[in-house]
Amino acid sequence: MRYGGTLRDAGQAIGKSGDEEIDGIIKEDRLGLDIICIEARSGDYIVGHSEIQKFAGALQGYSANKGVFYYYF
Repeated sequence: MRYGGTLRDAGQAIGKSGDEEIDGIIKEDRLGLDIICIEARSGDYIVGHSEIQKFAGALQGYSANKGVFYYYF
């Protein structure tokens, strides 16, 4: 697959620590019409329903149909 056309356009880190929104975007096609949003969380707490709802809302804000919510501790 050729994500994003060029290597530079294939993905973008957009989040900061503690922003509670999207941390990165991967463009699935050369035109960047289909994107995958990524959210990474760390900590010793359990991710609840409200965090997943916020993530789903953020996906809609970026017009994304796919997302990855990665939790690590």
